[in-house]
Amino acid sequence: MNRIIINKELVSQTMGKKIIIFDGEKSLLFTLNGTGAVIFNKLQKGLNTQEIKSYLQKKYGLTKVQAKRDVDNFISVLLKKKIIKISNTS
Repeated sequence: MNRIIINKELVSQTMGKKIIIFDGEKSLLFTLNGTGAVIFNKLQKGLNTQEIKSYLQKKYGLTKVQAKRDVDNFISVLLKKKIIKISNTS
């Protein structure tokens, strides 16, 4: 099973419904909107993507397809920005 690990070198700060992530090494700021912040918070708590998809379905009334698309797309962006990485745990 794959585990998502948040990059410990980044600093995150909650501001209202948004989360600001700072990459000091690259001097970059990333701003997560409300939905992104919810997903990021769930990742910080150790939830896997399936648990997050189920949560979004219940919380926002999303279909399975919508929740899968939203979470998978967001995870893809976080990976590209190196905010998270995937660890293969066997």
